Amino acid sequence: MQQELIKKYFEGTATEEERTEVELWYASVQLPLQQGQDQQAVRSRIYAKTKQVIDAEPIVRKFPWLNWRLLSAAAAVLLIAGVVFLIFNSQQKTERNALLGNALMGHDIAPGGNQAVLTLADGRQISLDTAAEGKLMASTGLQVSKKNGIIVYSPTNANASPGRYNTLSTPKGAQYELVLPDGSHVWLNALSSIRYPEVFSMNQRNVEVKGEAYFEVAHQQTKDRKLRIPFVVKAGTEQIEVLGTHFNVHYYQGDPMRLTTLLEGAVKVSSRGKSVSLSPGQAAGIENGKQEIQKLSDVNTELAVAWKEGEFQFEDASVPEIMNQVARWYDVEVVYQGEIPQEHFSGRVSRTENLSQVIEILKRGGIRFKINERKITVY
Repeated sequence: MQQELIKKYFEGTATEEERTEVELWYASVQLPLQQGQDQQAVRSRIYAKTKQVIDAEPIVRKFPWLNWRLLSAAAAVLLIAGVVFLIFNSQQKTERNALLGNALMGHDIAPGGNQAVLTLADGRQISLDTAAEGKLMASTGLQVSKKNGIIVYSPTNANASPGRYNTLSTPKGAQYELVLPDGSHVWLNALSSIRYPEVFSMNQRNVEVKGEAYFEVAHQQTKDRKLRIPFVVKAGTEQIEVLGTHFNVHYYQGDPMRLTTLLEGAVKVSSRGKSVSLSPGQAAGIENGKQEIQKLSDVNTELAVAWKEGEFQFEDASVPEIMNQVARWYDVEVVYQGEIPQEHFSGRVSRTENLSQVIEILKRGGIRFKINERKITVY
């Protein structure tokens, strides 16, 4: 750490990049502080860590009559003195975090919640997070209600038209549950949507999904009870044909792979003229930028539906894979400075936690962050 850079930091003349460099350096040597902790003890611990850094650096001797190691140590002591002064003269924990940072955060960010917009066939939009419980809409043969934070479609007779479509959409930082006209349950993850008819036809049930959705499809038969009525999910170029099952559709355009994961029953996933049939514990995937559909066996189904169960769950996941989930659930922008970290992580944390708890998993692996408002910079 150069003495001139430290000086600029404390004088307030450093650029944003230079301030970040100093803060990241300090975050790498600081240890957790407690209220009322002895200043000399803190100073001694930081000095010891600083000396380790200095001793590990090569000594450059352009001028043999100067002791460069001594000058570097003096600069470090200057930094320590200034930092300790700032720490113990701050009166609020949030002020201390502005320098130390919890993952270099000036403030924490709360998790997402139940929020969505229902777009009706006539174009009207209903914001569901502010809509009161009870009946939202009624038309010939149909009633739509909000019950305990869930949207429920209830056909009242056979006169409802199957040609009228509704759309349920979630923004970033939101999720929602829906009961379709046939009794099937759908959970939408953040930044997702489902388009569906107000009433299904007598011989087929078709819906269209963007983003991520978990389905529990109701068993339904034709009038003569001879056949099951198929349930078809369209997701981009893929078509998922269902007879009655539990499965997850993950179809975010920016993610490395689009996946349909089967938990119960049987489905057939088709794309561009090719299809694969799945049994429980299998998945069909298409890598981003490719067209070939792959069949994956012995998949960890818990990973696929962790979001629906209120968790982030990672298994050998890359930093971009994790940060894509973080961006959608906490409604933040993620940018990378320098090369994208190549580390992979495994872990589990509740989606009800603030952002800092999720970031902590990556911090332990050496990934560095700076958060400014709703923008996360990954170093």
